[in-house]
Amino acid sequence: MNDKIIKKYRIISIIGIIIMGIGSFMCCLSSTKFGMNFGTILLCISIVLSVIGFSKWQP
Repeated sequence: MNDKIIKKYRIISIIGIIIMGIGSFMCCLSSTKFGMNFGTILLCISIVLSVIGFSKWQP
């Protein structure tokens, strides 16, 4: 595969992992419903990004 394509998917997967950490932190430690729901939304987005990124780039 082309190096540009692999780099793009690597960046997508790393962003997904970072968003997963932020979302889980917000979801677990938030005391409001908005914070919990926003953390859950971030977790769902991060799962989609990670699946897309790791489907093409396997470390």
